[in-house]
Amino acid sequence: GGFVGFDQPNLFGECKRGSLQCQFGRYIRDFSLSYTDPQIRQSNVSGTVSLYNQKSRFIIRDIGQSNTSGGQLQFGFPIGGSRYTRFFTSYGGERVSYGGDGLVATINCNGCFRSTLGFTLDHDTRFGTPFPYSGVHEDIALQVNGGILGGTSAFQRLTTEMRGYSTLATFGSALGPEPMALVFGLSARAGALFGDPGPFFVSQAFSLGGVQYGQPLRGYEEFSITPKGYLPNADQFQAQRSSFGNAYYTSTAELGLRINQQMYLDAFYDAGNLWERPRDFDPTRLFRGAGFGASLVTPLGPLGVDLGYGFDRVDVFGHKDPKWQATLKAQPQAAA
Repeated sequence: GGFVGFDQPNLFGECKRGSLQCQFGRYIRDFSLSYTDPQIRQSNVSGTVSLYNQKSRFIIRDIGQSNTSGGQLQFGFPIGGSRYTRFFTSYGGERVSYGGDGLVATINCNGCFRSTLGFTLDHDTRFGTPFPYSGVHEDIALQVNGGILGGTSAFQRLTTEMRGYSTLATFGSALGPEPMALVFGLSARAGALFGDPGPFFVSQAFSLGGVQYGQPLRGYEEFSITPKGYLPNADQFQAQRSSFGNAYYTSTAELGLRINQQMYLDAFYDAGNLWERPRDFDPTRLFRGAGFGASLVTPLGPLGVDLGYGFDRVDVFGHKDPKWQATLKAQPQAAA
């Protein structure tokens, strides 16, 4: 496979941004087009319009093939004149259909439509992305789907994320002009879904484990952590509706060595769990993992390899069976 992309951060010489991306391969066909005006009519209000068409075939736990097309219109407003805190409101609509076999083949949906009104409060003071060495990022987002907006299903989705970074020490430069930095980071993520997502559960409900699908938890296989507990030999089973939950929580403590803006090494400690309903949330019952990782910025974005040790894994008889789990991950670029 491959990708073709064009990004212009200064359209018309007025700092407006246009982006065109096309990714293709055996299991994916992804086309997206977006336009952003950071200062609509010279105001402090920003606006973004985006269109996309995606076709994906997830072989992970035989999820199956989905086809999604839609668009979104978003406006951003500064809070209290701050450069770092903004409130976003958006409206989006997308049509989804499923094909082939696997888990999604059990979904009775042909051209289902999801209509979404979104609200997001974002505060970001990080420096040095994609491997920050200082600052914080706090984000809380609410999506209202269906109901008076129309669409196949009616539900609400609330997610939040908090990250903080601090440089403990700096050393002489290794590769490039920047000094190396020893960075300590803390992060926490949580989500809750209220209502029935219907045929959209594969993208809107939460799954936990691994790093390739859903919410990451290193040291465990994909879909190995379910609302019913840990699933031994998860790699031998197909994902099911019961593999997804309506609430989750994860947290990470990290000690990293930022060699430069392109290379990063870290030691981490993860903890998290998945629940069937938001009211089942219990942060005292978490699955734990720890290990080491390395990340590198490539033309495809940051790529990384992690080696995690799952402390709370068990075998098919319920006996403790902690193991190492190696994972390859692709990290999304942080927004400027």
